[in-house]
Amino acid sequence: MFALSPVCRLAVHTIVGTILFALMGGAVVLLHHATVFIEYSGVSPATILMLHGVEFVLFASDAVGLVVFILHETYVFLRGIFRPGGSDGHTVQPTDL
Repeated sequence: MFALSPVCRLAVHTIVGTILFALMGGAVVLLHHATVFIEYSGVSPATILMLHGVEFVLFASDAVGLVVFILHETYVFLRGIFRPGGSDGHTVQPTDL
């Protein structure tokens, strides 16, 4: 079985995770543009306020989720570097290569 080095694992997970969180952020931007569009079409101010609230909640949860994800990946990386045997507890022997 092929195992990634801790540095490579951190890089791959961070890049892929950031792309996924960026997709959710993109959905929030689309929601914002849709809200602005329907605001000009005469929808009630209460509905517009609610949609802006949904935008804020989605954006805040996306930002917090990204920070938690990066902190978790950093923790796993540091654990893999400093824990004897690596992050999965398996010590690589020369015969494993």
